[in-house]
Order: sequence, then C-alpha cells, then structure tokens
Amino acid sequence: MKLYYFDVPGKAESIRLLLTHAGIKFEDIRFTMETWPAHKDKFELKQTPVLEDNGKMYCQSEAILEYLGRKYRYLPKNPEKHYKIMKILGTLDDLYRMVYPLISPYSPLDEKAKEERRTKLLKEMAPVHLKSIEKLLCENKCKDFVVGRRYTIADFALLGHYRSLKTMEPYKVYYEKFVRHFPVLYGYLEKRMRDFNCYYKLCKNKLYYFDGAGRAEMIRMLLKHLKIEFEDVRYKKEEWASVKALGKFELNQLPAFECETCGLKLCQSDAIMQWLGMKNGMVPRDNEKFYDVLWWTNTVNDVMSACWRLYMPVSEEKKKEMEKDLCEKTAVNCFHAMEERLKKCEGDFLVGKAMTIAEFYLVAMYRSCLLNDSYKSVKEVMEKYPKLKEFIEKKHKEF
Repeated sequence: MKLYYFDVPGKAESIRLLLTHAGIKFEDIRFTMETWPAHKDKFELKQTPVLEDNGKMYCQSEAILEYLGRKYRYLPKNPEKHYKIMKILGTLDDLYRMVYPLISPYSPLDEKAKEERRTKLLKEMAPVHLKSIEKLLCENKCKDFVVGRRYTIADFALLGHYRSLKTMEPYKVYYEKFVRHFPVLYGYLEKRMRDFNCYYKLCKNKLYYFDGAGRAEMIRMLLKHLKIEFEDVRYKKEEWASVKALGKFELNQLPAFECETCGLKLCQSDAIMQWLGMKNGMVPRDNEKFYDVLWWTNTVNDVMSACWRLYMPVSEEKKKEMEKDLCEKTAVNCFHAMEERLKKCEGDFLVGKAMTIAEFYLVAMYRSCLLNDSYKSVKEVMEKYPKLKEFIEKKHKEF
C-alpha cells in the first residue's frame, strides 16, 4: 500500500493516522514543491492525496477515508452515526477550504485579501464550526470518541486537522486562539493525540525483562507488529537483585512496561498484553470472541508454566517425573484442544477474521519453550498435531 502526498500533514494526515492505528504497513511517499511537477500527470485528477492499494489508485481524501473506514471497520452501519461522521467531515472541509488560500503558494489572493479572509475565519467561521463539533462531543455518551464508543474516520479526520493546526501557519494561530476556548474538544484532542505519540516519535516506551524470551517475548512481538517504538531493557540475572532493591517495579518482578510520556507503569504480562490489545484493536469487543482469545492465552500459559517449572530446584528424579507429566498430560491435553479449535478457525486467524493477541501468545510459546533444547520432548509432542505445527511455524516466520 502506498500513500502519495506532500511533506506536510494536510489532507493526508487523517489517512496516515487511520492506517497507523489499523496496523497497516504503507509507504508514505511525500513530494516537495520542487519534485511534484514531475509526478503530477501520473494521477487522475493531477492532485493528491492518492492511495495505491493492490495496484488500484484512489483519490479524494474523504473518499479514501470512507474506503479505508469500510475496509478496516472504522465506519458504523448505523445511519444516525454515519450522518454525524459525515457532518464532521463536511465541517472540517469547510474550514480547510477557508484556510487553503492562505497557505497555498498558488493562491490568487493578495495580502489585503488574505488578511480579510483570515479575519473572517477567526472571528466568524472558526467559532461556529468548532462549537458544532464540540456539541457532538458533548452529546456523545462516551467522551473518549466523537461518535460512538470506538475510533471512526471522524476521529482520524479531527486529529489530522488538529495536527495541521499545531504545526502550520496560519493554522497555528487559529489553534492557539480558538481550540483552547472549547474545553471538551480541546481535552478530547489532547487525549486522543497521545495514542499517536509513538507515530510522531514523542513517546519513550520501555520494556523491562531479562535477557531471554520468557514472558516478555509476546509483548516484544506485539509492540513490533504495532510499530510502537520501545527500548528493550534486558537485565542480566546477576544485576537483577540490585535493580529489584531499588523498588522501581510495583511487584518487584518482570516484565514491566513503561510509557514515560503517558506516565503509565504496567506490570503482569497478561495485563500488559490486554492493555496493548484493547488500545490497538487486537482484543475483540464481542464477549464470546473475547472468551475465545482468553481461552488461547490461558491454555498457552498452562504449557509455558509447566515448562518453566522444570527449572525449579528439585531432585533429578522429581524433575523427570514433572517432565513426564508435562509431556503425557499437560502438553497432550492442551495441544489436542488447540488442534481441534484450529480445525474450526476461520481463515488465517485463531479468533474471528482478524489477528488478536492470541497469535502472539502461541508464537511466544514456540520461541520461549519449543525452540529450547531443554524442552525437545515437548516440541516432539506438538509435532504430532499437524494443523497446530503448521500454524505456529507460519506465524513464527511472519513475526
């Protein structure tokens, strides 16, 4: 997938944010005013943004947003909600059309006309339009989003517009003078923009664990899949005691995840995974599907916990007994159940028709345990289940 635009937020920023939030890899091709003329004739309307998807070219920013919204489920089917979303897009387009002649190098307006237009924008148009958007926010039961209880294309459009306000003149003046006068809208925008701190390289995330796969591997894989930059802090066993004594981590254990920008310090691997999953659309809202995800994560944890118990300081005889129990009971029971569930799976995913955190647990088990020579006997049990073996090895290569 490729997105063509100029090296500014502008009309393409909402599209960039949607693709980023959906976890879609895309090539962000940005033209300068000098390079644009050489490419202009390649595009249908001789303008950008243009999205290239599977060889097809899509133009018009709002049409692209709607196309992606339907494709990645950011556009509700409810007519009333759809109307509110389109109302916001229309309102933002009104503002953009008023502002564009003030910043375009091709503007036919002289300085006097620009000043008159700017005055009209700041004194008449902007207050009315922003008040209309804030009213929709106030009417929405969930104040975290502008329409409904989850991200829609309206959120991406607002955030893209807001990003332009904060980084470009005369948007910046417009932002400073008016947006702060609408507290509900301003609070919403500031909160939602934090979701994209990593995209704008404003976020300093840190994942703390030991220098091994273990319980942090699934978190590392998920962060990389979501393109969330983070510092992978790995402690050696001999230095952990001194670090632990500092009392930096809530339960004095790892893994721990820290977002310095957002001020969050999280612990417990399952809780971290669910937090990241819910924040990035990788945990289903449907109760039955949510149960299915938890079934996978808990069943994988059963296998990994049984494997790691072999490291306990016990006699060789006891260790052999535990390994036998692991291979003949825990592994067989869990792998058999996984195999049966995989036979009923839709397409290439464990739950539903989209990737969830469950896939990362399964691959983490493979990397942490089954690729470890200490658990060779467990891997041999897993290989007796063809669908499970094929699925794990395929996802292992993908991640």
